[in-house]
Amino acid sequence: MASSAKKSSKPVFKTARPYSHTHWPALTSVTRTNIMDSLCNLLQPLGDHRKTYIHPSAGKKRKRANKTSQKEAHELPDAPPPPPEIGNHILIGLNSVTRHLEALAAQTAPQDKEKQNPSDQGQDQSKTSNPRPVALVLIPHNHPTSSLPHAHIPTLVHLSTLNSSPETATRLLAFPPGCEPDIAAALHIPHVGALAVMEGAPGADALVAYVREQVGLTRCAWIDEAMRAEWKGVRVEGADG
Repeated sequence: MASSAKKSSKPVFKTARPYSHTHWPALTSVTRTNIMDSLCNLLQPLGDHRKTYIHPSAGKKRKRANKTSQKEAHELPDAPPPPPEIGNHILIGLNSVTRHLEALAAQTAPQDKEKQNPSDQGQDQSKTSNPRPVALVLIPHNHPTSSLPHAHIPTLVHLSTLNSSPETATRLLAFPPGCEPDIAAALHIPHVGALAVMEGAPGADALVAYVREQVGLTRCAWIDEAMRAEWKGVRVEGADG
């Protein structure tokens, strides 16, 4: 007779980080909808300009061309009008946003004062120009630490605003992935890995003010804890195998 008793599973133990986890503000559905509407309205002129004047490449064509195509090419305007001004005040793409946040974080990140030479520090600051502060950073993932491409963004946002007041600190907007198609459609591009709105962007005052009123700050307490160089013991977590 087969035994009906189930074998008990062996517990699995693993070590965990002794530091506090990173916290970013959660957004309500109403707040997220209001931000999305304002953001898409802000970005729509860029998408309209791209849709009208920037055409995707059709690939290589044959060398022989008929007279009609040559005539149409001559009738086209020499240069399209410049894009809207807001294009100079936003960053599009995960790489662009990451590089800018890294430049900001390099100026405010904690450093070892004993190893830092004051003369070298002055030379470094004179060689590099100060990057512009960022008001908003948006990523299409509502749990950044579980997304490998976006896991570093909360830490960079925290480090880049260490010397900023709570009122002007950069706000991180972690939106669900389903919001990305709407933003990409407003910009008329296929994909948006990340988006940043600079401080003082024209036409974004109402959006930035609303976000700062409704969205809290990103907290990375583990950075301060790690800088203390304290032994915090070993944390062991157990789970059923």
